[in-house]
Amino acid sequence: MNRAILQELLRALSTGFRTRDAEGLLRLFSGDATVTYAHSKLGEKAIGPTELRGLLSELLGRAVAYSFEFPDVIFCEHSGFVWLLAEGNCTETDDDGATAVFPYRFTGVLAQEEARWRWLVLLGSEPVSAFDEDPFGDVLPVRPLGVTAR
Repeated sequence: MNRAILQELLRALSTGFRTRDAEGLLRLFSGDATVTYAHSKLGEKAIGPTELRGLLSELLGRAVAYSFEFPDVIFCEHSGFVWLLAEGNCTETDDDGATAVFPYRFTGVLAQEEARWRWLVLLGSEPVSAFDEDPFGDVLPVRPLGVTAR
């Protein structure tokens, strides 16, 4: 794996989302039964090719098309897998051509399958700025199992 191949895979994702090409996007993912994709909102998660097809159909059927630009990519190849963190922007374009741009991040794992790199796990998220104040008020922090608050 090298940076050029990785950038091409990210461009192919962006193109597939921008052009709403479900079949093209599906070809970028592993056919493994545990292939996993999660978009940035709660409930936008698919495990396995059937759920992946359903989630992509839902995302691509929205009134906005997505595209991505990731100038900041960190990756590591190990034991036949590539792990990456890509940070940049997502552009939402509605059917009238109006756009909204916001920070976006993909974290993923790629595996070689049929002599091509394919997404085995891909997680999208919208990073937010640090909170100026505690947004959770009096909620206790999460503690490891078996540890109680005093």
